[in-house]
Amino acid sequence: MKKRLILLLLAAITALSMGACGKEAVETGRDNPKQSEDEIEKEKGQKEDRTEGSREEAGNGENRQETGEKEDAASSSGVRLGGDFDEKYDGFSYLKCETLILKPDEYRGITEEKELKIFLPVGDYASVNENSGYADSRGVNMKVTLAPYLRWDDDEHTLEEDLAFDVEMNYDEFYRTEMYDLELSKIETTENGARCVAKYCYYDRWTDSYIPVYCTYYLTKVGDEKVLVEVEINMMDAADDMEKMLAELEEFYDFDIAWDAKEAQKKLDDFIAAGVPDTRRVSTGYLVFEIPKDWEADYSYGYEVNSYAPGGSVAEAGCGISITREYMGLDRLDITEMLSSQEAIDQYMADFQESTGYDMEDMKIEYYGSTCLGEAMIFTFMAEYEESKNEGAMFLITDENYFSVMIVTAFPDKFESTMEVAENILANGKMHQ
Repeated sequence: MKKRLILLLLAAITALSMGACGKEAVETGRDNPKQSEDEIEKEKGQKEDRTEGSREEAGNGENRQETGEKEDAASSSGVRLGGDFDEKYDGFSYLKCETLILKPDEYRGITEEKELKIFLPVGDYASVNENSGYADSRGVNMKVTLAPYLRWDDDEHTLEEDLAFDVEMNYDEFYRTEMYDLELSKIETTENGARCVAKYCYYDRWTDSYIPVYCTYYLTKVGDEKVLVEVEINMMDAADDMEKMLAELEEFYDFDIAWDAKEAQKKLDDFIAAGVPDTRRVSTGYLVFEIPKDWEADYSYGYEVNSYAPGGSVAEAGCGISITREYMGLDRLDITEMLSSQEAIDQYMADFQESTGYDMEDMKIEYYGSTCLGEAMIFTFMAEYEESKNEGAMFLITDENYFSVMIVTAFPDKFESTMEVAENILANGKMHQ
């Protein structure tokens, strides 16, 4: 039964991977994955020109002095988060008042509708969606959430514990692969809440550049409900008058927003001086690894496997790597034990060739060793598909109840370089715990 499961799985994977080289790609429901990523980047408002600036202590003092009269007015009139003030208040030059609405939710134990007046930066990208407000202005991307969903039992934890949990989830490397040189501060207890700062260099794959980013997280309570404020600043989009807007935000929300342009530039310079990687990080959700910067995910052949190739097309590049992982349940196996004899190997290769229907030459199976996915056997061969001749390597990997397969397929002249990428993944990839 185990053998049959593996053969069926490998036959399906190989049909997808080996048939890709030199074959015209087939359109799927996901017509243009790059387009959706472009739209995501566009929403971030990233531009090509960097804006220099500095937020040194002296500069902060000067900016606050310029807005001192308005800050005093705001303070004396109770225009603070959670305060009782007129929504028509116009004492801020860069902010506008919005109202968050928290609707009853039996599932979360919210029994009555609540409202919270907040201030958001004035900009082209600002909106409110019930209990969340968003704004993107002058290099500042901001989100304010009334009663954020942090975790199932968040009411049983302190603000500091909840913020620590949220930040840890936000910066999980298996889901935020574009971050490099990440620095996370300790959770700081403020007068009215908890604060944390993240600093990193964001890799913009469309411009092949790194952008220093500062993110400040602030969690507080207004009445019985928690409020989460997130302020992200990137050096590429920072505007000349951003400092004045930050001063107004700090006045209303009552916490320090981290930003120092000179420090951010130094962080970038130090990162580049240490050696910019010639790869980029990607994740399958359970495995994170590096691939060359000119490689992209190839979705043309479905979603059964995670496929990668130069330019995002196995067909056009003539080479690629596919990875899949299956939970075997009660059929757990050890591939090294299963293929421990030459008789078993010979029978396996014969059965495999019959199941795929390819003309194969130079087939060989041998022990490969330990990998990030488990213990592996390597199956190498030369296969003919229609008029195309491809060289292939299949890593058969088992670890507890999982069976993983990595297939390397390429035209003969590209096989060696493609194998280097695959072996780097197996040697240095990191599994999600």
